[in-house]
Amino acid sequence: MIKLIVGKKGSGKTKYLIDTANDSIKKVKGHVVFIDYDNSHMFQIDYRVRFMSIKEYKIYDDVGFYGYLCGIIASNYDIETIYIDSLYRISQCELTQLQTFFSNLDMLEMKYNVSFVFNISCDLDQMPEFMKKYTIVNL
Repeated sequence: MIKLIVGKKGSGKTKYLIDTANDSIKKVKGHVVFIDYDNSHMFQIDYRVRFMSIKEYKIYDDVGFYGYLCGIIASNYDIETIYIDSLYRISQCELTQLQTFFSNLDMLEMKYNVSFVFNISCDLDQMPEFMKKYTIVNL
């Protein structure tokens, strides 16, 4: 499953994402990963959730980020959910440019049974059409 948490800046998307990740670790049998652009939320994440700061890896586009996600999944077959904060800062792409990225994520999700949860800063009515098929939480 790919889930999008959508709302304007300051609407509580990151807090919701953190709370959801922290709550999920109590329910899953596998591993949970939280990816953020930097370390600013590291101490808000439950210690059992694998926190990763993308800034350290010098990833600057959606192709590099997709490869990074593939590497995480390849190194640990037990990952159930990957939470991603700040997709725009990580990919440096406008939402309209991410259709191939999300198409590739669909294949990853199906093949490896990994869920992805993103928070995205935008209005629901401005979301590209290809993203509307995913589960959406509007804040």
